[in-house]
Amino acid sequence: MEMFRGVIFDMDGVLVNSEPIIRVCAQEAAAKLGFLISNEVYVTWMGLPSTQLQDAIRHTMGSRFPIENFYDEYKKRWEKKIKAGEILANPGIKPLLKALRRESVPIAVATSTIREQAIETLRATDLLIYFDTIVGGDNVKNGKPAPDIYRYAARKINVPTNQCVALEDSEIGVKSAVSAGLYVIMIPDLVAPNSTIKKLPKHIVASTVDAADLVLKLTQCGI
Repeated sequence: MEMFRGVIFDMDGVLVNSEPIIRVCAQEAAAKLGFLISNEVYVTWMGLPSTQLQDAIRHTMGSRFPIENFYDEYKKRWEKKIKAGEILANPGIKPLLKALRRESVPIAVATSTIREQAIETLRATDLLIYFDTIVGGDNVKNGKPAPDIYRYAARKINVPTNQCVALEDSEIGVKSAVSAGLYVIMIPDLVAPNSTIKKLPKHIVASTVDAADLVLKLTQCGI
């Protein structure tokens, strides 16, 4: 029987309901500057680490796009959402984290978001206290879809990657966790996985509640 001794979570779209809110903030910020970010364009940016995200934005939006002003406008809107309490833990996540804590299962976050920003989001949603370590996109040289961030997070909780479960919502994140050798559960958020991506994770589930139930089975009973 294969047992799992650690759990590593992506943040946006998995732990918290942030992806739709991030998209709205980005679209509103661009509109303020006279540009349009379509839903189709936005999903191509999901899961990218900071440096690659900036490159993708410049490539997609063109040389005239004022990226510094865009980030300033985005930040204003995001901070307003945080202060208004609009960023929430996804259903089933907090009970899962409490259960993993009771069972002394090491848990980590592996997010493309810059670490300090991730800590701010997790603190605002009352999730920060549950994690043994937070790994941000700025903590590794090669961000998702490279395996580095998951390998590093597994080392931080001292659990081999093949004994860790990963929860991801994006194509880029799934590729990262699978290539690192983790047992991957995908919870699609804003975009449904294509036929190629469907073959990568061990499970694709409809909700974070379903994912939570599955994680508890894997850590308590194995496969």
